[in-house]
Amino acid sequence: MGNASNASVWAYADVFIAPVDAVIPEGGRPFGPEWEQVGLLDGEEGFTETVEVESEDLYAWGGVLVASTHNNFKVTRKFLPFEDNKTVYDLMYPGHGVDFSGDGGYEGEIRVPDLQARFKIAFETRTGDLVKRTVSANYAQVAERGESTENATELAKREITVAIYPTEGDEPTLFYTYKGQVRPDDGGEEEEEENGPGDPGEEDGGDGE
Repeated sequence: MGNASNASVWAYADVFIAPVDAVIPEGGRPFGPEWEQVGLLDGEEGFTETVEVESEDLYAWGGVLVASTHNNFKVTRKFLPFEDNKTVYDLMYPGHGVDFSGDGGYEGEIRVPDLQARFKIAFETRTGDLVKRTVSANYAQVAERGESTENATELAKREITVAIYPTEGDEPTLFYTYKGQVRPDDGGEEEEEENGPGDPGEEDGGDGE
Protein backbone atom coordinates (compact mmCIF):
# COMPACT_ATOMS: atom_id res chain seq x y z
CA MET A 1 0.00 0.00 0.00
CA GLY A 2 1.41 3.36 -0.97
CA ASN A 3 1.68 6.45 1.21
CA ALA A 4 0.20 9.61 -0.32
CA SER A 5 2.22 11.84 2.05
CA ASN A 6 5.36 10.76 0.19
CA ALA A 7 4.01 12.27 -3.06
CA SER A 8 3.60 16.01 -3.55
CA VAL A 9 2.47 18.62 -6.02
CA TRP A 10 4.19 21.94 -5.43
CA ALA A 11 2.52 25.32 -5.87
CA TYR A 12 5.61 27.54 -5.63
CA ALA A 13 9.36 27.25 -6.13
CA ASP A 14 12.56 29.26 -5.69
CA VAL A 15 16.25 28.91 -6.44
CA PHE A 16 18.74 30.54 -4.06
CA ILE A 17 22.42 31.34 -4.69
CA ALA A 18 25.06 32.09 -2.02
CA PRO A 19 28.84 32.14 -1.49
CA VAL A 20 30.50 28.75 -1.01
CA ASP A 21 30.92 29.32 2.75
CA ALA A 22 27.26 30.25 3.32
CA VAL A 23 25.40 28.55 6.18
CA ILE A 24 22.76 26.02 5.12
CA PRO A 25 19.49 26.60 7.07
CA GLU A 26 18.31 23.38 8.66
CA GLY A 27 14.92 22.20 9.88
CA GLY A 28 12.90 24.41 7.54
CA ARG A 29 14.29 27.65 8.96
CA PRO A 30 14.69 30.80 6.80
CA PHE A 31 17.61 31.37 4.45
CA GLY A 32 20.10 33.95 5.74
CA PRO A 33 20.80 37.33 4.09
CA GLU A 34 23.75 35.90 2.12
CA TRP A 35 21.31 33.82 0.04
CA GLU A 36 19.92 35.59 -3.05
CA GLN A 37 16.81 34.52 -4.97
CA VAL A 38 17.04 33.86 -8.70
CA GLY A 39 13.48 35.17 -9.06
CA LEU A 40 10.55 34.03 -11.20
CA LEU A 41 10.98 30.58 -12.75
CA ASP A 42 9.35 28.61 -15.55
CA GLY A 43 6.99 26.40 -13.54
CA GLU A 44 6.00 24.21 -16.48
CA GLU A 45 9.63 23.16 -17.06
CA GLY A 46 10.34 23.03 -13.31
CA PHE A 47 13.62 21.56 -12.04
CA THR A 48 15.25 18.78 -14.08
CA GLU A 49 17.85 16.60 -12.32
CA THR A 50 20.11 14.40 -14.43
CA VAL A 51 22.43 11.69 -13.07
CA GLU A 52 25.26 10.55 -15.34
CA VAL A 53 27.29 7.39 -14.69
CA GLU A 54 29.80 5.89 -17.11
CA SER A 55 29.63 2.11 -17.33
CA GLU A 56 31.51 -0.61 -19.19
CA ASP A 57 30.60 -4.28 -19.59
CA LEU A 58 33.43 -6.81 -19.34
CA TYR A 59 33.12 -10.08 -21.25
CA ALA A 60 35.04 -13.36 -21.23
CA TRP A 61 35.77 -15.39 -24.34
CA GLY A 62 32.58 -16.67 -25.82
CA GLY A 63 30.72 -13.44 -25.14
CA VAL A 64 29.92 -14.27 -21.51
CA LEU A 65 29.23 -11.17 -19.39
CA VAL A 66 31.56 -11.37 -16.37
CA ALA A 67 31.25 -7.94 -14.74
CA SER A 68 30.35 -4.31 -15.27
CA THR A 69 32.21 -1.25 -14.04
CA HIS A 70 30.46 1.96 -13.00
CA ASN A 71 32.31 5.23 -12.39
CA ASN A 72 32.44 8.99 -13.02
CA PHE A 73 29.21 9.88 -11.19
CA LYS A 74 27.84 13.35 -12.02
CA VAL A 75 24.66 15.22 -11.01
CA THR A 76 23.30 18.27 -12.82
CA ARG A 77 20.15 20.36 -12.30
CA LYS A 78 18.44 22.55 -14.88
CA PHE A 79 16.06 25.47 -14.33
CA LEU A 80 14.75 28.36 -16.44
CA PRO A 81 14.63 31.87 -14.93
CA PHE A 82 12.23 34.44 -16.38
CA GLU A 83 13.96 37.49 -14.88
CA ASP A 84 16.94 39.62 -15.87
CA ASN A 85 18.32 40.55 -12.44
CA LYS A 86 21.65 40.62 -10.59
CA THR A 87 21.45 37.02 -9.39
CA VAL A 88 20.72 35.64 -12.86
CA TYR A 89 23.55 37.71 -14.37
CA ASP A 90 25.89 36.52 -11.60
CA LEU A 91 25.15 32.99 -12.80
CA MET A 92 25.25 33.67 -16.53
CA TYR A 93 28.09 36.21 -16.64
CA PRO A 94 30.05 36.12 -13.35
CA GLY A 95 32.28 39.18 -13.23
CA HIS A 96 29.85 41.31 -15.27
CA GLY A 97 29.70 45.09 -14.88
CA VAL A 98 25.93 45.55 -14.99
CA ASP A 99 24.09 47.67 -12.40
CA PHE A 100 20.41 46.93 -11.70
CA SER A 101 17.97 49.64 -10.63
CA GLY A 102 15.51 47.29 -8.92
CA ASP A 103 12.54 48.41 -11.06
CA GLY A 104 13.41 46.38 -14.17
CA GLY A 105 16.11 48.66 -15.55
CA TYR A 106 19.83 47.94 -15.83
CA GLU A 107 22.96 49.26 -17.51
CA GLY A 108 26.59 48.21 -17.85
CA GLU A 109 29.02 45.83 -19.51
CA ILE A 110 28.57 42.07 -20.03
CA ARG A 111 32.07 40.63 -19.98
CA VAL A 112 33.37 37.18 -20.86
CA PRO A 113 32.28 35.19 -17.79
CA ASP A 114 34.52 33.53 -15.22
CA LEU A 115 33.77 29.94 -16.17
CA GLN A 116 35.25 28.61 -12.91
CA ALA A 117 32.97 30.64 -10.61
CA ARG A 118 31.75 28.59 -7.63
CA PHE A 119 28.68 29.07 -5.45
CA LYS A 120 26.22 27.26 -3.22
CA ILE A 121 22.78 26.63 -4.69
CA ALA A 122 19.45 25.71 -3.10
CA PHE A 123 16.25 24.47 -4.74
CA GLU A 124 13.03 24.97 -2.80
CA THR A 125 9.41 23.97 -3.52
CA ARG A 126 6.45 24.93 -1.32
CA THR A 127 2.76 24.25 -0.82
CA GLY A 128 1.15 25.99 2.15
CA ASP A 129 3.50 25.55 5.11
CA LEU A 130 5.09 22.39 3.66
CA VAL A 131 8.52 22.89 2.09
CA LYS A 132 11.06 20.69 0.32
CA ARG A 133 14.68 21.81 -0.03
CA THR A 134 17.72 20.44 -1.82
CA VAL A 135 20.92 22.39 -1.08
CA SER A 136 24.42 21.73 -2.43
CA ALA A 137 26.57 20.46 0.43
CA ASN A 138 29.78 21.71 -1.17
CA TYR A 139 29.54 23.94 -4.24
CA ALA A 140 28.09 24.16 -7.74
CA GLN A 141 29.22 25.60 -11.07
CA VAL A 142 27.30 26.54 -14.20
CA ALA A 143 27.80 23.57 -16.52
CA GLU A 144 25.76 24.83 -19.47
CA ARG A 145 24.32 28.17 -20.51
CA GLY A 146 21.48 27.11 -22.75
CA GLU A 147 19.21 28.99 -25.10
CA SER A 148 17.88 32.43 -24.23
CA THR A 149 14.44 32.96 -25.77
CA GLU A 150 12.65 36.25 -26.50
CA ASN A 151 9.55 36.34 -28.70
CA ALA A 152 6.09 37.88 -29.04
CA THR A 153 4.06 35.09 -27.41
CA GLU A 154 6.09 33.95 -24.36
CA LEU A 155 7.88 35.44 -21.40
CA ALA A 156 11.59 35.86 -22.09
CA LYS A 157 13.59 33.13 -20.39
CA ARG A 158 16.98 31.46 -20.38
CA GLU A 159 18.16 27.94 -19.57
CA ILE A 160 20.78 27.33 -16.87
CA THR A 161 22.25 23.93 -15.96
CA VAL A 162 24.44 23.62 -12.87
CA ALA A 163 26.78 20.77 -11.89
CA ILE A 164 26.83 19.76 -8.22
CA TYR A 165 30.22 18.91 -6.69
CA PRO A 166 30.35 16.67 -3.60
CA THR A 167 32.29 17.24 -0.42
CA GLU A 168 35.61 15.49 0.09
CA GLY A 169 36.39 12.75 2.60
CA ASP A 170 35.34 9.17 3.30
CA GLU A 171 31.64 9.91 2.72
CA PRO A 172 31.34 12.47 -0.10
CA THR A 173 28.05 14.35 0.20
CA LEU A 174 26.15 15.98 -2.66
CA PHE A 175 23.13 17.58 -0.98
CA TYR A 176 21.52 18.55 2.28
CA THR A 177 17.80 17.83 1.90
CA TYR A 178 14.72 18.59 3.99
CA LYS A 179 10.98 18.05 3.59
CA GLY A 180 8.69 19.22 6.35
CA GLN A 181 7.09 22.24 7.95
CA VAL A 182 8.41 25.77 7.55
CA ARG A 183 9.82 26.97 10.88
CA PRO A 184 10.87 30.40 12.19
CA ASP A 185 14.22 31.22 13.78
CA ASP A 186 14.82 29.72 17.24
CA GLY A 187 15.63 32.88 19.20
CA GLY A 188 13.02 32.09 21.82
CA GLU A 189 14.26 28.53 22.43
CA GLU A 190 17.85 29.67 22.93
CA GLU A 191 16.71 32.25 25.48
CA GLU A 192 14.81 29.60 27.44
CA GLU A 193 17.89 27.37 27.58
CA GLU A 194 20.02 30.24 28.93
CA ASN A 195 17.54 31.34 31.63
CA GLY A 196 16.33 27.89 32.56
CA PRO A 197 12.72 26.71 32.95
CA GLY A 198 12.06 28.71 36.13
CA ASP A 199 13.44 31.04 38.79
CA PRO A 200 16.47 29.42 40.52
CA GLY A 201 15.26 30.67 43.87
CA GLU A 202 12.10 28.58 43.74
CA GLU A 203 13.98 25.30 44.26
CA ASP A 204 15.70 26.72 47.37
CA GLY A 205 12.44 27.34 49.16
CA GLY A 206 12.64 31.14 48.79
CA ASP A 207 14.47 32.75 51.76
CA GLY A 208 15.68 29.46 53.25
CA GLU A 209 13.49 29.54 56.36
